[in-house]
Amino acid sequence: MATPKAKKPSYSTKQFFLDDYPRTLFPLSTNKIIIENGEDKIVQYIDECNSGTRSFLPQYRVYASKDPTHLRRTVKLDPIAEYFIYDIVYKNRSLFKKPHNTDKCHYGYRFKDGIPSLPSEDFSKFKFDVWAESFLKNYFIGFDVSTYFNCLYHHDLEAWLAALGASNDDVKLFSKFLREINSGRSVDCLPHGLYPTKMIGNDFLRFIEESKLLNSEKIHRFMDDIYIFSDNKEQTISDFNTIQRLLGLKGLSINSAKTTTLKPKTEQNEENISEIKKRLLKKRKAMLAKNLYDDYETDEKIDEKTPISEEELEFINTILKSGDLEEDDAELVLTTMRTHTSDVLDSLPGIVSRFPHLAKNIYRFCARVKDKNFVANLVQNQLKNKTLQEYQLFWFGMMVESYLLGTDNAGDLMVELISHPNATDISKAKILEIPELRYGIPEIRQTHLSSGRSDWLSWSSAVGSRSIKPAARNYQLSYFMKSSPMNQLIGDVIKNLT
Repeated sequence: MATPKAKKPSYSTKQFFLDDYPRTLFPLSTNKIIIENGEDKIVQYIDECNSGTRSFLPQYRVYASKDPTHLRRTVKLDPIAEYFIYDIVYKNRSLFKKPHNTDKCHYGYRFKDGIPSLPSEDFSKFKFDVWAESFLKNYFIGFDVSTYFNCLYHHDLEAWLAALGASNDDVKLFSKFLREINSGRSVDCLPHGLYPTKMIGNDFLRFIEESKLLNSEKIHRFMDDIYIFSDNKEQTISDFNTIQRLLGLKGLSINSAKTTTLKPKTEQNEENISEIKKRLLKKRKAMLAKNLYDDYETDEKIDEKTPISEEELEFINTILKSGDLEEDDAELVLTTMRTHTSDVLDSLPGIVSRFPHLAKNIYRFCARVKDKNFVANLVQNQLKNKTLQEYQLFWFGMMVESYLLGTDNAGDLMVELISHPNATDISKAKILEIPELRYGIPEIRQTHLSSGRSDWLSWSSAVGSRSIKPAARNYQLSYFMKSSPMNQLIGDVIKNLT
């Protein structure tokens, strides 16, 4: 008799958070550990926020790297605030509807078959549909919204959720959340880089394609990337102007630098790209779409699913030897060559230096490098650079936590990351939350635990103390817990860990 298949656990707020956690901009173990082990306490705290006896805390400002020179401003949510945004979106997931009209529609960021859809698949379909439509219509305009998330207005988001059909309690609590995490500021209140906030941002703009004021035959939108198509040039221009006025009602405006009448880049329309590179781009897309670009996937599985041919390896090596790697090529190399890391090692220092916004890709690539002392030396040499960005320092810390603790210079790396002149509370927290008992790290944590503060440095120090024997750990935490309700909650969770 066949053994019945194990029943999958039902999806939940916690699972929503855990699935998205490794894909976020600044994934701190502090949030993961507290949410995994203290969900009941977090829910109780949020209930008290709803009743008015508690408040959400103002959140810490962080800056992710957008490109080699520009930064993306957002916030790093504490465990309670982060759980809340996943929870309220998950509870109201059925309100995020599919487009009503396939000719005028948006793509991505909603639940499908009970789980979140894959953005890489949705974006690929969006690009293909735009490319195909550009041959069918005589005129089109592509554009995006300038600094979209940073310009969203608190009360517009509140009104959006109410119009969506959420309960009055959810609308009021969502409004309180947006107001309090942003210290009362009405704009720039929606955090970046989290799947639930992307769901919000994507659905908020659906008023564009659903407007009866627009008469172009086709409108395709992915988040704030928008294309309008028509056989009538005047109609296209008229609708473009109308969309600008509609966005203006929300305090939003078009990014003039990115307004275009050119086809979007896809494998299909890149005639100047070799067939070999097209194949590599397709393999990269397949890896992303199938969620293979995962730190825990074995090399054997990746080789089996997306093997690289000798011809493709030769092509990659030619790019690397050229010495003038473009950003797209660097990202392609880091994604497709992680089972052939030895071919990339000579070029890796240059990639790390030139492309700070690829720090997360570099973290994933280096997980496959067998010589971890090479990686540790690479990071230590990079730390001599006094212009490193917060995003780079954070992901260097992720490297230490994930696979460099056994290297010869692990202690030096931890201390240098904490003391780097550009280190921030968030990049330091990444090191402090590592349960390391060597290198003077426990003494650094003790300094923050006994400071009477309630911030990322003290919270991460509490989480980092989880490997200390319970008697000594709980004594340290007893004083930390007196400083604030957040400290109390975090301390309770850590004290109960076995």
